[in-house]
This record gives sequence, structure tokens and C-alpha cells, in this order.
Amino acid sequence: MKEIYFYTPTKIYFERGSILKYLPLVKNYGKKVLIVSGKNFIYKSGLFEKIKNIFEKEKIDFSIFSNVKPEPDIENVEEGVEFCIKENCDIIVAIGGGSALDVGKCIALRVKNNGNLKNYFGEANLKNEPLPIIAIPTTCGTGSEVTRYAVIIDKNENTKKTIASEKIMPILTLLDPDVLDYLPPKLTGATGMDAFCHSAESYLATTADYMSKLFAIESLKLLSENLKKAIEGDKEAKEKIFLASTLAGYAINKTGTIIVHGIGYSLTIKYGTHHGTANALFLPYVLEFMKENGYVEEIKEMEKTIGNTSELKNFISKIGLPVKLREIGAEERDIEELVELSIKGCERAMKRMKFVLNKESFLKIITSAF
Repeated sequence: MKEIYFYTPTKIYFERGSILKYLPLVKNYGKKVLIVSGKNFIYKSGLFEKIKNIFEKEKIDFSIFSNVKPEPDIENVEEGVEFCIKENCDIIVAIGGGSALDVGKCIALRVKNNGNLKNYFGEANLKNEPLPIIAIPTTCGTGSEVTRYAVIIDKNENTKKTIASEKIMPILTLLDPDVLDYLPPKLTGATGMDAFCHSAESYLATTADYMSKLFAIESLKLLSENLKKAIEGDKEAKEKIFLASTLAGYAINKTGTIIVHGIGYSLTIKYGTHHGTANALFLPYVLEFMKENGYVEEIKEMEKTIGNTSELKNFISKIGLPVKLREIGAEERDIEELVELSIKGCERAMKRMKFVLNKESFLKIITSAF
């Protein structure tokens, strides 16, 4: 049997009302909190007022950096680092989707480690322990609340880059399904499909083991059975896809992702397409390509849970997401650029595959999606 490695330092509370019940625990980890979030959701949902009331009642000092971009870059992180130092904060509470959680991780890292963030891309060698991180995810797709990864855009390289270190894993995660009551249906679908892709890619990665596959398959099962119902407003279904997202996070924390994410980056860089939407669009075409190129048994096994690629495309369409590049406004003349961006985005991911794709392989996948 293949060797297994599993590690998590993250304490998890998964229950409705967990923010109100467990957020006061932050006082065990530091003296002053930096809340890291986006500009809109935390305020429009009333979440900021709820957290503010908790902190005031518990006499917990805090500042807020709510300037996280939907697709954060190095400069966005460094802005947060300066603010954190200026406010003398010593604990991070990251609230939001993957962008907010990843920026929170990067701020925690950089406050305690000198040099530009780009010095830490790849497997980060950290001289000093980052600030403690508490994660409160508000979407059902990131998985970042239990992973050692943070993904940030490097504008100079025109691609997304990943920082990987067990030291940036949150020490505490509050999974409160109440936050999903404010998540729009389209975003529920897009973030849910991001988790779906996490699990599918993890299952097919050469780094997968028995335990990571358990997480991946259970996540895919929950998403296949509940994502459409969650989009329609079913509260129990929302809870299940929220859990599925975290299970997918556990899976990729062991394996990383493969080429779906790397190719999906091309749409985010080129058109600003939502990360989960981009991944969902390419997933069926990547699976078709892989099935023709050495992954027959693995994909057949996974199809027992998610169906074949025709059924998968139908599933993605039914939850309101595009399954063709034409649907997002891509033009045939863009294909060459998308291929180049995909090659760049998949550089590290191909190390977790049975073979390295050449330019013609990327061209085949992207043309079939067009």
C-alpha cells in the first residue's frame, strides 16, 4: 500500500452560529486582531457588525483591512502588510472567499519575514513563524481554511503564483453555514464548482494517496448530490456543499491541483473570469483529454461518482455556468494567447501528472472547449 502523510494544525468548528460562539477564542492567540476581508460582503451581509459587537463585548482590540481585491496581487498583499505593522496587530482573522483567506495568510507570513512576497513563491522557506491565522470562509469553494497554500497574482509574470508552507495553515477555522444565506446563487454555483475541481484534480494527481482520495470522493459525492439544490436555496444542501469544500481542501492540501486550475488561470488573467467558473468550464475537456492519454482507469473510477463528461457538462449547464469559451465572449483569435497563459499557469501542476503536456496538448484542450 502507498505511504500516507496527513497533517493539520487547524482546529475546526462546523456549526450554525459558530462565529458568535467561538470567535471570542481569538483572545487566546494574540492581543490585537487584524480583520482581513474584501470591500463588500462583510459589510452588506451584516457580518462586520456581528464581529464588531463580539469584539467589543469581549474587549478584543482590532483593526480592519477590507481592501482585498477579488483577484489579489503582490501589491495588494504588501498594502495589507504595511497596514498590519502600522496598527501593531499580532493575529489575523481572514474573512471571505479564497482571496481574503489567501491575502490573510500572506500578510501573516510577510509581517514576520522580510523581503518581497515573490521571494516566497513555491515551497516557502520561512525563517520566522507567521502570525497566527483564524479563517472564516464565506463561500463554498476555497478550501484555503485548511490548506498550506496561498495563491496570488504576479503582474510582472502575468500569471498566478502559489506559496506553499504548513506554517501558513490556519490555527482555527469557523465554518458557519449561516454565512451562505447571503451568497448569491451564481456565486454558490461557481465556488461550489471550484471545490468540485479541487477534488477531481486531487483524485487524479500522482501525489494522491488512500486518505486524500477518501476526502476527494466524498466531496465529489456531496457536491454532485447537493450543489443544484443549494443554488435553489435548500439550507441543508448548502451545509453539505460547505462541508464538501473543506473536504476538498484536505484533499488538495496533500496533493495540490493539476492542470484544470492552471488552464483556468488563463481566463482569469485574460478576461477576469471568476476562478471557479473558469475551472468548471475546462474540467470536462481536461478529463476527456486525460482519458485518452493514460488516465482511463482513474477517470472511470471517478465517473462512478460524477458521471461521464457529457453528464458533467449537463450538470455544469444546469447550475448556470458556461461550458464553452464562446459563452464568456472568447474569440477564436484568443486561443493562441490562452495556450501560452495555460502553459505558464500549469508549470508546477504538471509535476503532479503522469506526463508533461506540450503546446499541442494545451491547444487541443482549449480548442475543444472553444
